[in-house]
Amino acid sequence: MLRNKIFYLVSGVILITACNKNRLLVETKELNQNWEFRQNECDVWNRATVPGCVHTDLISAGIINDPFFRLNEDSVQWVGKKDWVYRTTFNIDEPDLCNQAINLVFEGLDTHASVTLNGEEILNADNMFLKWEVPVKKYLKTGTNKIEIYFKSAEGYNTEKASEIQYKLPEDERVHSRKAPYQFGWDWGPRLITAGIWRPVYLQLWNNSRIDNIFFSAKNISTEKAVYNAQIEIEALQSGSAEIVLSATEKNIKTRRKKVELKEGLNTMNMEFDIVNPELWWPNGMGKPNLYNINISLFTQGGFHTLNEKIGVRTIELKQIDDEQGKSFEFHVNGIPVFSKGANYIPLESFPSRLTAHDYKNAINDAVKANFNMLRVWGGGIYENKIFYNLCDENGIMVWQDFMFACAMYPGDEPFLNNVKKEITHNVKRLRNHPSLVLWCGNNEIRNGWYDWGWQKSLGYSAKDSLEVWGNYEKIFHKIIPDVLAKEDPTRQYWPSSPLYGWGHKESTTTGDNHYWGVWWGKEPFEMYQKKVSRFMSEFGFQSFPSWETILTFTNPEDRHLWSPVMRKHQKHPTGNETINEYLKRWYPEPKDFESYVYVSQVLQAEGVLIGIAAHRQAMPYSMGTLYWQFNDCWPAASWSSRDYYGNWKAMHYYARKAYSNLFISSKEENGNLNIYITSDLTEISNNQIVITLYDFNGIEIYSFKNDIEVKPGSQIVFKRNIESITGNQSLKNCVVKTELLNNKKIIADNYFYFDKVRNLDLKPVNIKTNVLKTENGYEVTFSSDYLAKSVFVSLPGITGWWSDNFFDIIPGNFKKVHFETGGEISDITDRIKIISMADAF
Repeated sequence: MLRNKIFYLVSGVILITACNKNRLLVETKELNQNWEFRQNECDVWNRATVPGCVHTDLISAGIINDPFFRLNEDSVQWVGKKDWVYRTTFNIDEPDLCNQAINLVFEGLDTHASVTLNGEEILNADNMFLKWEVPVKKYLKTGTNKIEIYFKSAEGYNTEKASEIQYKLPEDERVHSRKAPYQFGWDWGPRLITAGIWRPVYLQLWNNSRIDNIFFSAKNISTEKAVYNAQIEIEALQSGSAEIVLSATEKNIKTRRKKVELKEGLNTMNMEFDIVNPELWWPNGMGKPNLYNINISLFTQGGFHTLNEKIGVRTIELKQIDDEQGKSFEFHVNGIPVFSKGANYIPLESFPSRLTAHDYKNAINDAVKANFNMLRVWGGGIYENKIFYNLCDENGIMVWQDFMFACAMYPGDEPFLNNVKKEITHNVKRLRNHPSLVLWCGNNEIRNGWYDWGWQKSLGYSAKDSLEVWGNYEKIFHKIIPDVLAKEDPTRQYWPSSPLYGWGHKESTTTGDNHYWGVWWGKEPFEMYQKKVSRFMSEFGFQSFPSWETILTFTNPEDRHLWSPVMRKHQKHPTGNETINEYLKRWYPEPKDFESYVYVSQVLQAEGVLIGIAAHRQAMPYSMGTLYWQFNDCWPAASWSSRDYYGNWKAMHYYARKAYSNLFISSKEENGNLNIYITSDLTEISNNQIVITLYDFNGIEIYSFKNDIEVKPGSQIVFKRNIESITGNQSLKNCVVKTELLNNKKIIADNYFYFDKVRNLDLKPVNIKTNVLKTENGYEVTFSSDYLAKSVFVSLPGITGWWSDNFFDIIPGNFKKVHFETGGEISDITDRIKIISMADAF
């Protein structure tokens, strides 16, 4: 009888132990529901959305109007000056309280927040960019629990902190809060100072132990094998034995197991593993961005916890080598030099909490379609959501990652520096496994500002003040950040400040990266781009207006002219419209109406910036990167973007698609000659045929040239002729050079070159015909014209879709085929296609 009891007891223990091993050690309970908010001075509660922010909640409650419409931005400035309170209730049952540990986790609080749980203050948050995690089991009770969060105005906080310093810091209205700088207003974005729970909130219920973080780093990569180390951080509530299991869905990664002894507290374990015959991760245009799906599981007597990461096998190095001209600045991926092609990325929204996965996918797809291989996450925005970096990983978009400091000097008191250190540590550990991330950059333009923008003089600094302010700069960007990176991510290089030299310095074109603003800020002609070629152009650009459809969303009819108060409100540069207008007059006649003006402004931007991109591409390998300012908008406005707030492609984005192709043809006049370049980002020589034809605007062929050529990696001049020998007696105002690169009789690149500005060309209204064929995922439209049609813009108002090319030229006798990608059928597509060419605008 006793023997039977012992047998059943032992069997029960074995069964319970086996069941425990299959039990989750960590579970989450979302707390994104049932939130309310109110102004601190008001007793009325309104429904809130979490994640969200006070502005979007006020819009939903009908308390404020859409800040993006007309002049409404002005009417909501009071919001940022007020304090706000959020609250919710949630239920906890007995099984919940049986967990050994329960943490309240805020992925993001914006920004100065005091959190109480059941009347007890549990957290004082002060950083929008941090994840906040608080042990709360002792504060919880069965039944209803209440969270209340008091958000102090960031504007008010900054004013208080600024008054405590004897001197004035540049941009001191924003630098004291570790909050998205752009929300205080920029020269492309509105002043909308948000508050709220901007990222998810949840309870994490856990027992025994959990995996806190994993860092994958390559020890050696060869074609036969990639050797990796997984550094695993485990937090244990008690000492005990455990097993770590590394597994992957890919067959070339064998499952690894490791027995470990955990001590109470934080444990750091290392586990080496191999990837046999690894498929490398490549940037867009160079190969596939291959990823490996790795699972790390922790097994204890109490259960298991698993984290998943995707890694890409690749090497990355920023090469800076002294040469006769200065010092190189080029990225090498897997040992191969890469010409970086892309733009500067700002947040997609003034209220980033309302972005969806669809928004991010559309944005990154648009970068891929335009042949980008890099985005620079600019330092005045936010450390982006995980989905952004995942999409960059999956699509081969390299990420230049600024830390969130821009165009200002920052405090140096101990609490502020400690806050910064926590922010840097958290975000480095959060992002370091992404293969797309290729560079950490300390800040945007602060070194440049200190030396070139006259801060010290305009703010009346004494020698002591200057020494202290610059000393605080060095503490952050030459001590704290590099020290954190040395510990948490020694696998990537660090660039303290972008640019190294301001654009007024000679060294800006010979060493480091450059932000060249002689065009636009300096009112220099676009042709200066050809003279100011840098080793790596990390900022340059020109403004245009957004699409007409976008303008319709924020204006009334009476607002639709260049100098209206509404159009000025949606132009944040102090002389933006005047600058566009000045450059437009240099290149074009006066547009006949505002819609035409908007169209011409986009072509102006595209033509001008293309001169810069072409110059950078032609100068390979001296120049090895071109990132124009800017990729996107955070609200509907005139700006430097190539893709407007609603995702509409401006002319610039189509021009970038062509200029960033692996094979790019560009032309320019030099010393009376026409020089035609072919730039190849391919790693191998290709044999092709080049066809160069000079046409008049009636489509009559005046000159032609054909030749078989070897296209080598890099940039080369493939055609050089005296212009008069080509054109003869033909007027330069009435001819165009078309260059085509063919492979097996298929056009793989082309280029159109004009000898004069549009304002001097003999353009006239044209008759453009279309022929439409249904395809599997849209329509193929073939265009033809009876006279030269320049910068043809086609659209289908009210229909969602994407044109494979736009703002293109049509020579009589030539046909232009364009694909319109859309879902479903459009019964009257031929009648609905809207066409405008340059001659129609005047």
